[in-house]
Amino acid sequence: MHMQRLLSVLILLVSVCGAWSGPPPPQQAHVFDATVPHRRVQLSYLLFVPVSYAAKPGTRWPLILYLHGGSLRGDDVERLRIWGLPHKLESEPDFPFIVVSPQCPAGEIWTDAEAIDALLDQVMRDYRIDPLRIYVTGHSMGGRGALYFAYRLPSRFAAVLALGTYSPIPAWGGKLARIPLWLFHGTADAHAPIAETKELVQAIEAAGGHPRFNILEGRDHFILDVYDQPDIYEWLLQQKRGAPATPKPPNT
Repeated sequence: MHMQRLLSVLILLVSVCGAWSGPPPPQQAHVFDATVPHRRVQLSYLLFVPVSYAAKPGTRWPLILYLHGGSLRGDDVERLRIWGLPHKLESEPDFPFIVVSPQCPAGEIWTDAEAIDALLDQVMRDYRIDPLRIYVTGHSMGGRGALYFAYRLPSRFAAVLALGTYSPIPAWGGKLARIPLWLFHGTADAHAPIAETKELVQAIEAAGGHPRFNILEGRDHFILDVYDQPDIYEWLLQQKRGAPATPKPPNT
């Protein structure tokens, strides 16, 4: 009887140790703490690294910067997992991008381009990133942030994907005309009226750009299911900084 109990304990210990020694989850929380010109910045963020990363030592990976909407601001980065791209990544451990998902501090919006630039520099030092395939995406406040950071950091991003963008600025159109863009907006969006995105698209086209613009008939502000569409990632992978943008398809 004593030997049976001892054997049971040993089996339990082996099981627990096996669980502890398993690979870490591909999406983990981190804190970025650095000094940018004249000030210190701290940003909590989720970092997703595909499970096949270590098995491909010669590969430089594309990177997506994901910016959440206003309701997820604060100091609990784990909340970012509940929807959007971070939620998708919870069930796709070999998603073919490295993904950085910072959390915007409470009471702020996505305007700190210096902090974002420094965060991306840090991730590029730590991982094998293709500098010509860095993309930015976001929804609502995050969509506005994606466009703003592309405007402020025009040499950083190869493409922008923005959903339900809140208060975009048409004056950004001149610089945004030089980068591939894909915009989605619902016609029934009462939080961020589609008319504002239409004005931005017109400004970009007037400056010589060719943005893709999907108008989602009858859809409201919550269009995060767009992140489940494989074609958006196929399109991103076709974009490379410094290369001509792929032409937009008809009727988009």
